[in-house]
Amino acid sequence: MKLFLSGGGGAEDSILLDKKFVEAVGKDKPLLYIPIAINTDKYPYPSCYNWINNTLNPLGITNIEMWTEKEVWEKSEEELQKFGGVYIGGGNTPYLLKELKDSGFFLKLEKLIKNNIPIYGGSAGAIIFARTIIPSLSADANDVGLTDFSGMNLVKGYDIWCHFTPEMDNQIMEYKNKYGLNKIAILPENAGLYVTDDKIEEIGLGKVKYI
Repeated sequence: MKLFLSGGGGAEDSILLDKKFVEAVGKDKPLLYIPIAINTDKYPYPSCYNWINNTLNPLGITNIEMWTEKEVWEKSEEELQKFGGVYIGGGNTPYLLKELKDSGFFLKLEKLIKNNIPIYGGSAGAIIFARTIIPSLSADANDVGLTDFSGMNLVKGYDIWCHFTPEMDNQIMEYKNKYGLNKIAILPENAGLYVTDDKIEEIGLGKVKYI
């Protein structure tokens, strides 16, 4: 398992995590980019594709293929084998989780992870790999009526809180108590986690908190 989980900042914030991800990605294959969590009214998919290229091209990843909802629903498991890594962007976490589960892509992702394919998740894309996505409900509207908030639970039993600033301390404790969250990894925008079968490693300029 090679999971790269970002707190949700920009390219300058995540540069150290991005570099480690690029080192792990198979360079002889394209990278798959999935931006479906994003608000496309503000950030249309072509602008997302420009952003991922502007972020990763300077680090050595130049062959990037983008899948939106149509491909996520229609592409086969076999078609995923051509990729050397997967990058899942941020946005609305309930929408992302529902789309991935309803389309069956969630299970395909699990298989890629078991096959040691590097997977990067930014913000919402990171939270889906935690025990639940409940911390995301502090900021993300559940307009899709999601009722099953369980994630992949691949972060040693942790829930993940992204975009952390110190003003959120009380809110985080309220959520922890309200929803009975046992462990939360709290990521500022300039910090991330590298998760393998054996360990969780902090990577970034900022500091991850654990409660």
